[in-house]
Amino acid sequence: MSTNQFVDSVSEFERWKNSIARELRGFRLWLRRNQLSDDQSDLRIKQILDTLGTEYLTIAFAGEFSRGKTELINAIFFSDFGQRILPSQAGRTTMCPTELFYDQHVKANYLRLLPIETRLQDTPLSDYRNMTNHWVEIPLVTNEAEEMAQAMHSITQTKSVSRKEAIELGFDASMLDEDEDNPEKVEIPAWRHALVSFAHPLLQQGLRIVDTPGLNALGSEPELTYQLLPQAQAVVFVLAADAGVTASDLQIWEDHIEQLKTRPNLGLYAVLNKIDVLWDELSGRKKTEKAINRVVRQTARHLKIPEDDILPVSAQKALLGRVRDDKSLLLRSQIEELENVLSNTILGNKEAVMWESIIGETTRMIEDAQGVLKSRKEKIDKQQDEIKSIRGSTESELQKLVEKSRIAQAEFKKRQLALKPSQRLLERQTEVLLDVIGKEPLDEAIQRTLHEMVESKTSVGMLRTSRRFLQAIEAMMNEFCREAELTNKMAESMYVKFSRDFDVELLEARYLKAKIYRRQLQHILDESTQVNRNLILTLSEQSLAIKRFFATTVNQVLVFYKQLRNDVRQWSKEIMLPLRQQVNSLKDLLESNHQQLLALQYNEATVEGRLKALNTLVFELETEIHNSEQSLEKLRKKAPSKSSSNVVELAHARR
Repeated sequence: MSTNQFVDSVSEFERWKNSIARELRGFRLWLRRNQLSDDQSDLRIKQILDTLGTEYLTIAFAGEFSRGKTELINAIFFSDFGQRILPSQAGRTTMCPTELFYDQHVKANYLRLLPIETRLQDTPLSDYRNMTNHWVEIPLVTNEAEEMAQAMHSITQTKSVSRKEAIELGFDASMLDEDEDNPEKVEIPAWRHALVSFAHPLLQQGLRIVDTPGLNALGSEPELTYQLLPQAQAVVFVLAADAGVTASDLQIWEDHIEQLKTRPNLGLYAVLNKIDVLWDELSGRKKTEKAINRVVRQTARHLKIPEDDILPVSAQKALLGRVRDDKSLLLRSQIEELENVLSNTILGNKEAVMWESIIGETTRMIEDAQGVLKSRKEKIDKQQDEIKSIRGSTESELQKLVEKSRIAQAEFKKRQLALKPSQRLLERQTEVLLDVIGKEPLDEAIQRTLHEMVESKTSVGMLRTSRRFLQAIEAMMNEFCREAELTNKMAESMYVKFSRDFDVELLEARYLKAKIYRRQLQHILDESTQVNRNLILTLSEQSLAIKRFFATTVNQVLVFYKQLRNDVRQWSKEIMLPLRQQVNSLKDLLESNHQQLLALQYNEATVEGRLKALNTLVFELETEIHNSEQSLEKLRKKAPSKSSSNVVELAHARR
């Protein structure tokens, strides 16, 4: 492997995930050991462990064709092969979006290519991922660089079609090359998408690389803008230093990239590639640096981003320097500076995302279970005091204690039953929530929008219809937030009642955080507005404009609300878990206490013997509580530092 910063960062990410997985597996055993485990908690921990095992660190490269994106990927990641693995020569090479990763599920090397004709179907690109019968698979021999390079060359394949066919497939025909043998036809990519899985050490540890073609691909494959790029922890927008920011560069930036600046935990950088074109041995290094700095300033002005987020580099010289082991050339290429910034960014951002979701949930599960043990210990302390008071008691006094214990058990059952109405009320309110964001109201809005779009006679009319659809979706979210607030109040009321009725410390209700979902939806709607305008105003055929609108905005909204419904169902199960754990623990304690008193009544046990057993139990509980504290402490230490997820600070750190 090349000894660059990516190796260290990806290895650190792998260690970070593994250490969290160890704590989770330990916590699962801890739950079972303390009789706090059930099917729901077991399933949730398994889901979290599965997620940890398949999480990727993603870096995406975007920009117009012939800017050197693929060469940059070769230089950073694949120089150890001693040649270019991804096709990279003059002109257009990456004809379709390409993802490089290691498939953790099948653990196999493959190159899968999705035919361009699948664009004629309404099926979203994301759905095709699991439909392997639609892909063409090419064997990938990863231990032979030449054979692998040949297989990868398949990505560049094109086909000749009429302009009408190209338009039907979503391309802007004016941006396509004519077929040299038949000027009546144009060349289009043969493939819509490429998935490359191979056992490269960095990829095996969770790195995923996304290589995108130029403007025509981003414009005709909106899912790239909506899903693939926003999923990355870093997006690299590649420009040519000798050309600066061209009109097509600016169009890609404004239409597809710029909005990513508002995405949390996503680092956005512009890379000025091909700085070797500005190298001038006659003028000297200082004049060359001034020329490069001038282009950096101009680029910052055009893209409206800080100069520190623009990184000059020569991918070609970096690759050559690594292949030839020329340290001087490698240093001058400035590739290592870029690697340091990107590796820190993707690591910090990914850890921040995972901390907010997976790890945050895990710590809450541990805190809830820990609360059960603390309540259990308090009850046992009271039992000890009661047992001590038995010393010297008469048989009738002992009988009264047994009767008191029996009454306590009966009262406990009544309190259990009294909890049911609150639980049913919360379940009904959860159903109300699900109805608000259900499939039926969504389908109604979609069908109404489709009808109005078909009836629209002008682009302006279609734009108005698209805006009305977005307003309807926003109104649905507003109603969801209102109902979620009511749901949270019900949950809080149930927790307060539980604490009062069962005489335990007040538990913290796990609220449904509707505002987070509102922000996520707002990102989708904000990004949709510009993309929809571009699609509707630039596509001359109404049917194609409608198809693209539904493939982008509508599909994104459907995916979002489907996930939201799943999250609400998951929340409704998790909200009851701490209460179930407390109830089961208290029930066991009451039963145990009753049996102890019966044993004392019938001289089957002594007071001293029972006290000794309770002391042992208290010691075991204190040990288990201490163990849970240690687990929490270890997880809290794994939280990303503030600076590690701050893109601006990382950018400055390279200076």
